[in-house]
Amino acid sequence: MNPQVADLQVPAHPSGMVVLAPASRAVADALGKFDFATLLLDLLVDEEDAHDIGLLGRRVLDAIDWARRQSSLEQTPVALFGEAMGAPAALVAAAERLEVVHAVISHDGRPDLAGAALERVEAPTLLIVDAAQQALIEMNRHAMQRMRSHVELELATPAEVAGLTAEWCQRYLWSMA
Repeated sequence: MNPQVADLQVPAHPSGMVVLAPASRAVADALGKFDFATLLLDLLVDEEDAHDIGLLGRRVLDAIDWARRQSSLEQTPVALFGEAMGAPAALVAAAERLEVVHAVISHDGRPDLAGAALERVEAPTLLIVDAAQQALIEMNRHAMQRMRSHVELELATPAEVAGLTAEWCQRYLWSMA
């Protein structure tokens, strides 16, 4: 893991770990209040990577695997938070790490871009969409119909995203810790 593209914060007794792709300091700060370890990722090495969901998904997988090799996190349940193009990347990673990923949060993303991985996600998934983004809301509703896992859609303002994410992680990671 390249330290220039990742920032790992681990409390003394982590109640779970959340990988944030891309990095969101506001969400990480909200999660830290509940003793969640956070790994903030900068997924884009260059702009050409922005639409290669497979590549971005592999970067999230590498981050999960790297973090779980840290002695304080090796048995810790994981949640994935993806925003914009990080959302389908998080879903791709969740479909590949079924035994480790116990929650997924997609914020203003296009889950449909996860392709066939969408149907393989088993972790409970929260889709958060800005209430003013009607086209994005419809895309997320359509993706929900393809998913087999428990999935909910929240229409929210940007100010509500951190709180909704923390609540979802409490709900699904605390029961696994």
